[in-house]
Amino acid sequence: MPKLSGRVVIVEDQLLVAELFGAHCRQMGLEVVAMCALLEEGVATIRRLKPDLVLMDFSLPDGNGLSAAVQLMGEIPTLRVIGISSHRDPWTMLQVQRSGLHGFVDKNEQRPEILSEAIEAVLFGRTFYTEVVGRASAELRRDPHAFNRVLSDYEMRVLALIGEAKDDHEIAAVLGISPSTAQSRRRDIMKKLDIHSTPKLIHFALAQGLVRADQIPGRQ
Repeated sequence: MPKLSGRVVIVEDQLLVAELFGAHCRQMGLEVVAMCALLEEGVATIRRLKPDLVLMDFSLPDGNGLSAAVQLMGEIPTLRVIGISSHRDPWTMLQVQRSGLHGFVDKNEQRPEILSEAIEAVLFGRTFYTEVVGRASAELRRDPHAFNRVLSDYEMRVLALIGEAKDDHEIAAVLGISPSTAQSRRRDIMKKLDIHSTPKLIHFALAQGLVRADQIPGRQ
């Protein structure tokens, strides 16, 4: 295992996983300057300490780690970020590639050596994505009816809100539009996806990763 230098912040809510990441980084010669279980704490710590590397879980109790990572990279140009997640759905993988994230490691079936490869690559200025990102991207490219091809970014935002079981009035309030416009967008999305009921739209949004089960009322 190569010896590196650099300061690391780990943002991960599962204590055992965070400790394993910390031990792994120290083995590689890195200094773990903070471990944070909450996104708000992690963002504040990263802004204050300006580490060389962040290991960022995506699903945190108080927010979306991927969105926060993108914001932090914009604020701190020298910051390198590796996303860590068990989510492998098409939407998450698409967002990883769109985000400009320096690395991504899938939690599901990766050996510790993969994390070492990712850290080394990212600290030396390269990018490192585990295979699932490329596979998901290839599947979306092959499918002429993939949601990201037939829907605009705005429609995908509406679909995500539909996936949270929000009605037209609630969607309108979130997006600052009229309920009739929200209803029209819902009809457009149904037509483009050839899905003609709201429950099926919710199921589709869940399957594609635009919404998580814990965001849908009654499914926590």
